[in-house]
Amino acid sequence: MTEIDVAAALGGDGPAPLLGVLAVLALLDSTSFGTLLIPLWLALAPGRLRAGRIAAYLAVVGGAYAAVGVVLLGALSLFGDGLVRAVERAGESSPLLVGQLAVGAGLLAYSFRLDPMTASGKEAKRRRDERRGNAGRMTRFRQRAVGDGPGGFGPLLGLAFIAVGLELPTLLPYLAGIGLVAGTGPAWPGSIVLILFYCAVMLLPAVLVVLGRLVAHRVVDAPLRRLEAWLSRHAGATIGWVVGILGVLLGLNALSGLGVT
Repeated sequence: MTEIDVAAALGGDGPAPLLGVLAVLALLDSTSFGTLLIPLWLALAPGRLRAGRIAAYLAVVGGAYAAVGVVLLGALSLFGDGLVRAVERAGESSPLLVGQLAVGAGLLAYSFRLDPMTASGKEAKRRRDERRGNAGRMTRFRQRAVGDGPGGFGPLLGLAFIAVGLELPTLLPYLAGIGLVAGTGPAWPGSIVLILFYCAVMLLPAVLVVLGRLVAHRVVDAPLRRLEAWLSRHAGATIGWVVGILGVLLGLNALSGLGVT
């Protein structure tokens, strides 16, 4: 679409329609693993909550996304359609698609290791976790990261960078938002403000979760404890499903690019 076409589709030439579209896209991205599920898991830590540490996690996630957005926005501004066509050609490369298919198959296979389908597989996983001492490891990590105990700040920030690195290729609404800002947004530095606005809205649900944990602890304590118990019981299955679905999507996308489907 041309710049005029996009502006017309947004319903006008002013900033309000663009802000509205960016807010909707950001709220879609806010439900991802790194921007909501991990902060929710951290906020469910028992005892006194170190909200500053969760704030640091969110700041790293938001800062990383903002930095990536500014870099992509600058690249689009400098190279325009040429960059888009180069990315499309790279995405149609057969070796790259075969590699993507292999990664998807590997993730799908690993998902069955995280969450075996058979009773014998589940028992073998339980024995394996007991030998390796995996039981309670994530709970201990969370307690060190945001609980009363010392340490854990460095691994917490590492977790933020890992979450961004794993999720960035899947955040299609963010890429669409960057394209809209590049096509219809204001010139620099106004376009950077829009990127920061997007990242702030994307983290807003996680901020509300943390505030609810701090301000209305007595009200939300019982529901949070039930949710915590459910997540603890089904953590392996949930992660397995997430990894498996990601593998399937990567595989189907690669097969489509190879002309198999």
